[in-house]
Amino acid sequence: MSAGVSRGPTDSVPAYYPGCSLDGLGKAYEVTAQQVLRRLGLSLDRIVDYNCCGATEVKNLSQDVSVALPARNLALARSMGRHQVVAACNGCVYSLARANDAVREPATRGRINATLEEGGAPTYDGEASVQHVLEFIHTRAGPERVRAAVRRPLTGLTVAPYYGCLYTRPKRYTGAGRTPGADDPEHPHFLDELLEACGAKVLTDFSAKTICCGGGHALSDLDVAVAFSASILNEARRAGADLVATICPLGQINIENHLDRIRAAYGEEVLRPVVYFTQLMSLAFGASVAEARLRDNFSRPDLFLRSRGFA
Repeated sequence: MSAGVSRGPTDSVPAYYPGCSLDGLGKAYEVTAQQVLRRLGLSLDRIVDYNCCGATEVKNLSQDVSVALPARNLALARSMGRHQVVAACNGCVYSLARANDAVREPATRGRINATLEEGGAPTYDGEASVQHVLEFIHTRAGPERVRAAVRRPLTGLTVAPYYGCLYTRPKRYTGAGRTPGADDPEHPHFLDELLEACGAKVLTDFSAKTICCGGGHALSDLDVAVAFSASILNEARRAGADLVATICPLGQINIENHLDRIRAAYGEEVLRPVVYFTQLMSLAFGASVAEARLRDNFSRPDLFLRSRGFA
């Protein structure tokens, strides 16, 4: 980890960067994340007029643009008087944290701020820190507070926790393992603990929990992307999971978009319903299957959960 990585001051109400996915295909994640935060008495202040962070392909076209896009969002957070930015997407957290790392170099910061000024945005002072919403919930509430908020335990559900490859990587950006409030870089456990607090049986030794979903290959090599996604579901099947819980809209969407191809290549028995972790937490906190937006998911976890007695 870079010596400069730090969470910085902790705001009572951090800035919230939703990113493109949570206002689009990941809307169920956005809605249930807000339900969970309210139930736990936690608040985030949404950044107004945010822009795409450019997490996927932009860096292949222009390094400076790939820094300027997330830096603009960090600058907006600082203009709100916030030092802390929370995001719910692994790719967004990566992009924002990468920008923070880049602007520590004075020449880079000068170029980026010149670009921001030219576009009418505030300049960025480099003083914001970035945290995943999973880490935010775990740090601010923790398993005990989650357990106290449960109204309908997820008893009888066996869940494979899927963190994805960018949640703690690279440590240079995320501060994983060394920064207070960050998860373990090699064996992340925050998701495991929150879902266990909700009453689920969590496969804590799930061997695919941090592998790549193949999302970065979806446009360039679809067969590779499908194989990566299938390996996650196949390992969940082998381990006896009923459901796969995700913390990243890119991972969620990449797996669910390929269900038909996975079925054709690897068989029906490989498939498992895939849900955002906040959907399961919302369900445990008393929301109905409909309120937890479980019908939104292409893998239709609502049908499975209703078969298990969740209304």
